[in-house]
Amino acid sequence: MSETRPLVVKVGGGLLRDEGLDGLRRACAEVTSLAARRPVLVVPGGGPFADAVRAVDDQVGLADSTAHRLALHAMDQLGVLLVPFLPGAELLDRLIAPASLGLLLASPAFEGRPDVPESWDVTSDSLAVLAAGAIGADEAILLKPVAGGLELVDPYLVDAARRTGVTVVVRPPGGVGTRITLR
Repeated sequence: MSETRPLVVKVGGGLLRDEGLDGLRRACAEVTSLAARRPVLVVPGGGPFADAVRAVDDQVGLADSTAHRLALHAMDQLGVLLVPFLPGAELLDRLIAPASLGLLLASPAFEGRPDVPESWDVTSDSLAVLAAGAIGADEAILLKPVAGGLELVDPYLVDAARRTGVTVVVRPPGGVGTRITLR
């Protein structure tokens, strides 16, 4: 490995929604390539699993804490889909830098943390940035179906980036995107 500082890469659930398993495969191939050069922690998005939680919340009005917990578990469901595409990835249930390639289980890592607001304003985008700050990474790459800036991320991301000093890059797998630095 040429770089010892870890990197966080969020594999967005929108890739599954828009491109099916091929979108996840492309993102994971890029992650695997990055992990050959430096430690990478993968944070799964929620995608269609989180959409299902939102739909239930819209229908019955869940308590914020309940919706938050279910959304974290939705991220874990996407993580299960990523496992076969990330051979050798270490499953991590807490916020630590992996030796080479790690896949974060969001529910044990983020449940019950008073520093993480329990709101739909905080999605896997912000959680990836908070994870980057927690493990000493200076950058979080958010892999999404399309490139973009602040209009494509959750409302809390600006606060998370300011709080952690982490630079955020929003882009599709293999593509060019937007770099957001709020130090």
